[in-house]
Amino acid sequence: MRKYVGETEEEAVASACQDLGIAPGELRYKLADESESLFDDSVEIICWDEDMVEDYVGTYVRRILTDMDFEVETAVFKQDGMIYCNIDTDNNSILIGKNGVILRTLNAIVKQAAATEFGEKIQLSLDINGYKENRFRKVAAMGRRLGKQVQRSKVDVKLDPMPADERKIMHQTIAKMSHLATESKGEGKNRYITIYYVD
Repeated sequence: MRKYVGETEEEAVASACQDLGIAPGELRYKLADESESLFDDSVEIICWDEDMVEDYVGTYVRRILTDMDFEVETAVFKQDGMIYCNIDTDNNSILIGKNGVILRTLNAIVKQAAATEFGEKIQLSLDINGYKENRFRKVAAMGRRLGKQVQRSKVDVKLDPMPADERKIMHQTIAKMSHLATESKGEGKNRYITIYYVD
């Protein structure tokens, strides 16, 4: 993040945009310090753009995993409002954990760190050596298979509990199929989906 000072908030924003080479609509900032006196009127802003958020995420992930003696490389990009961080490592099974539990915990830690750093909610998805992408494909395939079953039998199917990101994939998959609907029930790690037949 960077700091800029101006006599007014608008002047500080203009200075930041000119320096960073971005339009005012792309700049995200918060007031750092506002001082007014008889001889000095100034506004200081702390600002950032998408590139700074992506750089922070990649650096933070590499730092915490390197501190744990893992050798990793990261690739960070943004798509549809979500920041994706792909982690390449030889220790994928350890960092993924059983059913992805460690990966989800790592995702939550990095997401909270970024939110604290930038003072706003950050949409973030970490993946390790394509694990999550492969898992999402399997969830989508399972959804299509169970969806067809419900279409034929018209009998509801209750799924086992699954993480929020996998539930999202399941909802999206079933939404593309005719005469089907989904509903999430339960709390926390016990939250599950039911697939219904609808006329």
